Amino acid sequence: MSHTSPMEPERPPADAPFRPAADERPTFRVAAFGLGRKFQRLAEIILRHARHNRYRYVLAPAAGPNEFDIAMVDMTVSGGPEVARDLRQARPVVRVGRRCDAVRGQDDLLQSGFTLELLGTLNRVVEEVLLGRPAAQDEIPSAALVRDGEGSRRPRALIVDDSPTVRRQLSMALQRMGVESEGAASAAEARAALETRRFDLAFVDVVMPDLDGFRFTRELKRHPTLRAMPVIILTSRSSPLDLARGALAGANTYLVKPVTLQSLRDTVARHLRLNARIALDRAGLRPA
Repeated sequence: MSHTSPMEPERPPADAPFRPAADERPTFRVAAFGLGRKFQRLAEIILRHARHNRYRYVLAPAAGPNEFDIAMVDMTVSGGPEVARDLRQARPVVRVGRRCDAVRGQDDLLQSGFTLELLGTLNRVVEEVLLGRPAAQDEIPSAALVRDGEGSRRPRALIVDDSPTVRRQLSMALQRMGVESEGAASAAEARAALETRRFDLAFVDVVMPDLDGFRFTRELKRHPTLRAMPVIILTSRSSPLDLARGALAGANTYLVKPVTLQSLRDTVARHLRLNARIALDRAGLRPA
């Protein structure tokens, strides 16, 4: 007969959601099946640093169904679709892949947007499947529509980054929020775009081929007609010196890659609402 010490804490059941004492957010365990090392590492970084997300996620071993709450399955590896089909009988499954056609439907999380869309995808699964309520919308409220000489239009963002992948991922994320965007691979291309079109905010990388992002931001903030445009520095450089340089250059926000979709959405919404209030003030229409 085994004996248990009266001082030994009672163990929770195996399928009980994990909730650390220092974090009161609902916590869910995510197990990855067939996901490559690169994407597993990205997921680990994003989930560990997503302290402002409404739910907490931890990576769990890909073992028995009682040891995780959500399965994340790579649909591009051999046997991936079969694993996803079998797991779906016991747990919600996030399909990671490249499919977005009308015949089979779109995978839940495309590899091309993995970094920006991971948290949003997990949040939707939790709210729609595990909690049984409609997921929060990514769309920026219609009140943020811009009214100017062009009439009523969607907000427009300029993405200044020499990486085509980053420009494409950011453009896709902004499109989901109802924000149009245009990309520029250098400061020179950005200047040309700004001369002919109006933008409501700009995302600027630090490392660029012709002019670094800090100097370009300073240039924008010294321009008589562009200085009011919010500039969001989006970079992988996160040292205290870099943060200070961004502030001294006049950047309105400094985001460090990889950035979560929720953080991006909150930042965009905050600046568009501020733009709207400023426009009302100038027109003398700000509500009491």
